[in-house]
Amino acid sequence: MFSVLRVRDYRFLASGQLLSSLGDWFLLLAVPYYVLELTGSAMASGFSMAAGTVPALVLGPLAGALVDRWNRLRVMIAADLVRMVAVSLMLWVDSPDEVWLIYVALILESSLSQLFNPASAALLPQLVGREGDLHSANSLSALIVGSIRLVGGPLGGAVYGGLGFTAVVAIDTISYACSALCLSMVRYRPRTTARRSTGAGRGQVHRLVAEIRDGAAQIRHSPWLAALAAAGALFAIATSAVNVGLIPYMDRVLHASPQILGLLFGAFGAGFLLGVPLSRALARRLADRTVLVGSLAVLAVAFAATFNTPVIGWSAVLFLTIGAPMVCFTITSGTFVARHTPDAVLGRVSATNGFLQAAASLSGMLAGSLLSEALGVVTMMNLCCVTVALAAGTMLFMPRRQPPIPEDVPLKEAA
Repeated sequence: MFSVLRVRDYRFLASGQLLSSLGDWFLLLAVPYYVLELTGSAMASGFSMAAGTVPALVLGPLAGALVDRWNRLRVMIAADLVRMVAVSLMLWVDSPDEVWLIYVALILESSLSQLFNPASAALLPQLVGREGDLHSANSLSALIVGSIRLVGGPLGGAVYGGLGFTAVVAIDTISYACSALCLSMVRYRPRTTARRSTGAGRGQVHRLVAEIRDGAAQIRHSPWLAALAAAGALFAIATSAVNVGLIPYMDRVLHASPQILGLLFGAFGAGFLLGVPLSRALARRLADRTVLVGSLAVLAVAFAATFNTPVIGWSAVLFLTIGAPMVCFTITSGTFVARHTPDAVLGRVSATNGFLQAAASLSGMLAGSLLSEALGVVTMMNLCCVTVALAAGTMLFMPRRQPPIPEDVPLKEAA
């Protein structure tokens, strides 16, 4: 997994991801608390958490089309710089009347992320190639995210409690500047210039709409990508609903103290980290389809066992088993899309998948909230088990044979 770090350009890309992600996790914890302190309104605090989800639904497919038109590295650097400015707007908020500025900053930050994320996904195969290093790079990215999940929350809470909201915002602002600096050190340049649009007016809009449709068509006409997109949507619905029901389950069913809650979340994070080397080992021995189906099947069983065993001691062990199959599915699916999608449409395919998962996640959060109240949290969690099992069944529609690997990206050109 760490062998991919020998690729110089990837080292700078991963360093930027580490820095900006750590700052984001600091802010993710601090913003809702700060809004709640200023306004005393749980609804206002909830709006701050939801503000970042709207751009993914509105801008996702459009962002993918633009990423495939433009130089992806420049898009990422520009997105980091604009996000740096957007986040810094929160430094001026110190009264309830100014909370709207936080919402604006969060929406701007998330909007630029809709450009950054598909650009990063499409750039990665250009830096490391489509072979073994691609899976290693995705595994290392998952390891970074998992590590930040473990330490980002506690560190963010400590900084917020000790130094205040201004310090948290300043750290996130600096992290974006450092990420842009790291990306500026990447030497890779595409052999062909990005497609530039010509003309203006209605014809330009029609071409852009056609390009967006091309990304969706690439998924729809590929039995591999179509099955993966459908299973990914079901996976997102289930995991989002579980996230909504997790705290009520721990409080009402397990009657867990805050200290026990921290222990259980730590067990989940540890399972997430263990899943990274497990995913790498499985990729060497099994076909992608087998790993994807197996990960979802194991996750469905883990959900069923966890949420029907209301004993704290067993729950700690079972929470450990949830993280590993989740990360195996995430890494394998991301690698599969990057490896088997032509570079010319990879940005649009990544953005379309992101849009589908954002819509599915929002649906899962709403369904989880409503069903927990109507049917009870345990019943809702069991419905999530069924949904994950359906996702595993959907993956069975993926053809057994592997699709060809496009030859439009030179392998390890940037090494």
